[in-house]
Amino acid sequence: MEERTFMIPGKDFYLDTFCENGRLLNHLSMTLSQMAVSLILLLFTKSAQSYMDKYQEQGQLVEPYLEATVSPLMLIIRSKTLELEAKPDEVVDIIKPICTIIYTLVTVCGYKAVIKFFPHHVSDLELAVSLLEKCHTMTSVSSLRQESTGEMEAQCVTLLWLSILVLVPFDFSSADTSIANYKSFCGDDLAPLVLKILGFCKDYLRTAGPMCRISGLLLSKPFTRPDMGKAFKSFFEWTHEVLSFEEDNLVNNFCLLGVMEALAAIFKTAS
Repeated sequence: MEERTFMIPGKDFYLDTFCENGRLLNHLSMTLSQMAVSLILLLFTKSAQSYMDKYQEQGQLVEPYLEATVSPLMLIIRSKTLELEAKPDEVVDIIKPICTIIYTLVTVCGYKAVIKFFPHHVSDLELAVSLLEKCHTMTSVSSLRQESTGEMEAQCVTLLWLSILVLVPFDFSSADTSIANYKSFCGDDLAPLVLKILGFCKDYLRTAGPMCRISGLLLSKPFTRPDMGKAFKSFFEWTHEVLSFEEDNLVNNFCLLGVMEALAAIFKTAS
């Protein structure tokens, strides 16, 4: 009787399949209905997390596949964010599971390896801020619910996206189309985009989740720019107020920890 041998799929098989699914999702997002894409994303998210469980201690094996995986997924996020104003809830429902996949890759490979493949055009700055603004309004739930629905992951990925966009070699006001609505705006004023980013980061520094750490990372980037002296002064004054808190409660304690982590990240980057 002829003996049969069976090949067990190796890890490269899983990674190749994972990358191919990422490219397929990019194509399907442009051709299928919103409901169909949402269903496929839900299924893919579960399979992606299952794939990545095999590499939790071996992130270096995943890194050669990151570009083929992250780039098409971020292109979906970028293209869908362009539709955010017209249909915000539908767009966010698609973006959240994609961010869950990307954040899983961040936990396996580290953020530095992943964000290299994020889009970083000047026009993306305003898009990313608008996406974070939408995600930020959905934080009135418990942390466990955020993790289960992808809200936390969407906030983390958008903050990471902003951490590279704030390094664009252009004045922030040149990327901020909302300035046209401010008749009293002058050259010394901080661009509305900058004020929004600072506001979001201050809110996240009051939390205990990973958004706190990533907000500190994000803040460490623009404050190294020569045109952000006024913003740094404003933030530093706020940190002095936080460090001067006399009331001992949970929110203030988390805020103190967040501020210290942010200052450490800022001084580390500047040194």
